[in-house]
Amino acid sequence: MKNKKGFTLVELLVVVSIIALLLAIMMPAMKRAKEQANCIVCKSNLRNYGLAGAMYLQENNNAFPHPKICVDGRATFTDTYLASHPKECRWHDPGVEPQGPFWPYLKAKGVHVCPTFAKVARNKRAFHEAYLQKVHATAVAICRTLPIEPRLSYSMNGFLGAGIANDNIENDLVAVNGNLQMPKLTDVKRPYATLFFTEENVWTITRVDDGIQVSGDAWNDMYFMAQRYGNADSIATFHKAPDSKLNKGISNVLFVDCHIDERKAFDQEDVVNRSSGKSYYLTLGIKD
Repeated sequence: MKNKKGFTLVELLVVVSIIALLLAIMMPAMKRAKEQANCIVCKSNLRNYGLAGAMYLQENNNAFPHPKICVDGRATFTDTYLASHPKECRWHDPGVEPQGPFWPYLKAKGVHVCPTFAKVARNKRAFHEAYLQKVHATAVAICRTLPIEPRLSYSMNGFLGAGIANDNIENDLVAVNGNLQMPKLTDVKRPYATLFFTEENVWTITRVDDGIQVSGDAWNDMYFMAQRYGNADSIATFHKAPDSKLNKGISNVLFVDCHIDERKAFDQEDVVNRSSGKSYYLTLGIKD
């Protein structure tokens, strides 16, 4: 009876090497495919936000609500409520109960969180807490008791809506923006170029390699307020970017005319100027 010949060690090592090589080739492609699928989900979410906004505007004489209360509502911005639910943590605070004017159109639809944002936010919790330490140190202790399970990941253009003068919750639109504010849909001159909803990072963006200032604020509430020289909010950069270079990617942006596109937070011109105005231009619709 002949002995059956088994694999030699060299043959096994060759097989293992081939499998490892195939995995090394396939993994980046699989990761890109997954991110592409996440982008599709994210854009679908934003499409639902666009439909909700369109229905609300149709039923309210084309007037925008205040951005920060559009989903969560006024009750969640009172001083008493904010003492135990800091606004910087509301995007992952399960105790916040939405009741804003857009909520009836979005209720129980599971369209509020981009899957890529959820993953990045969990991995970058330390960045979120570092930002909190700078802007609201007393919120850090509360934040640490909350799971990083995002309930929201989209914010509304702060130049849309009228605000209420002398109101302790909605007066900031009047005080900050003055005649740049667009209270109604008819005030938006270029709806195809004007941001309606977008995504943000949970960290501020300063390019370490060249010092360009892109954002001074991170994702906290739904009130997206950009400034000309990159000192405030900025659209996100985590889509289609490697884990080690999350400031190099793009954001999905919903425009007032309800189309969705991908945008970068800065370009080579901004690098030369040492600051970015891309997000500011998007909020006012003054550039394509």
